[in-house]
Amino acid sequence: MPVQLTTALRVVGTSLFALAVLGGILAAYVTGYQFIHTEKHYLSFGLYGAILGLHLLIQSLFAFLEHRRMRRAGWPLKVPAAPSRRSVALCIAAYQEDPDYLRKCLRSAQRIAFPDLKVVMVVDGNRQEDAYMLDIFHEVLGGTEQAGFFVWRSNFHEAGEGETEASLQEGMDRVRDVVRTSTFSCIMQKWGGKREVMYTAFKALGDSVDYIQVCDSDTVLDPACTIEMLRVLEEDPQVGGVGGDVQPPGKGMAVEDAQVRAAEAQSVHQCNISREQ
Repeated sequence: MPVQLTTALRVVGTSLFALAVLGGILAAYVTGYQFIHTEKHYLSFGLYGAILGLHLLIQSLFAFLEHRRMRRAGWPLKVPAAPSRRSVALCIAAYQEDPDYLRKCLRSAQRIAFPDLKVVMVVDGNRQEDAYMLDIFHEVLGGTEQAGFFVWRSNFHEAGEGETEASLQEGMDRVRDVVRTSTFSCIMQKWGGKREVMYTAFKALGDSVDYIQVCDSDTVLDPACTIEMLRVLEEDPQVGGVGGDVQPPGKGMAVEDAQVRAAEAQSVHQCNISREQ
């Protein structure tokens, strides 16, 4: 059977199944039919719960079958040599992070198995109480000529106290210079929220790298995350972004199950990689 026809049938079948489940849930909710219930309904089990349970069971079954199919096909595949020639920057957004979490994040970034990976940490805040994050950066990634930092009174959209037009432009140039010339860089800037932090990283990097990877400062990254996600992007030009499978603390590292979650929307604790425009 042609691949396109198979894909179309899967899309139609999945859509019909979703509509059937939604219709069943709605009907069960309206009728309120219950199989088992105790006095005053301390314990009850009805049609609504049965449909939800069946839906979860079917989802788990198909997830298992898909996982087995991928394993039989030899996934994960060997990483081709081509992606290693691409340049990638890991951008870490930090805001009043727990010191232990930040250390673990930076140490995991240091262990990522990707040649010449650039690490850019932007701290949302430049006050004295934020200085400990710069100290942790120096502790983990500093101490070499590869590391650079800059404490900026402003950000790209709001001037800090005492800034003139000339000093603001000088600060912007300094941020770009530190980010582009350092393997590990830390920029502390005027508070502006997470979007402002990411804007600084993207603006400073510009077109100096092929791909940008992002994560929060409480994420522990798997050493293979960058090369695994990059492999997906390189193999399929229609994929513009790849998200990782994030596990809660104590359940393991944020292993980037890229082939399963390709092009998934970003969330605040995910690690993602996308093509630089």
